[in-house]
Amino acid sequence: MAGKKYVYSAIFTPEDGAYSVVFPDLEIATSGETLVEAMDMAQDALFLMLYDMEERKADIPAASSITGLNCESGSFPSLIACDTMEYRRYYDSKAVKKETISIR
Repeated sequence: MAGKKYVYSAIFTPEDGAYSVVFPDLEIATSGETLVEAMDMAQDALFLMLYDMEERKADIPAASSITGLNCESGSFPSLIACDTMEYRRYYDSKAVKKETISIR
């Protein structure tokens, strides 16, 4: 599969100075010490999950609307976007360093 652009809703919950993150439409949970870190971790987790699902040719669920989410008190929703084609280009272009060995 070539890759695609996705946008999924995530729910952020403050917990003891950190944030936990869950994606209601996918079996993904992650966290971060700060909100910025939690956002980065959420995007990384989403990239990895969707990339893996594409590779396995698994059915990828449709994203639900952010306006329909029920958040607990103190939690808040956010949209997380990812482009698995960009992810593929980035990781497929990583060079692998090989050492040259001479045996005498």
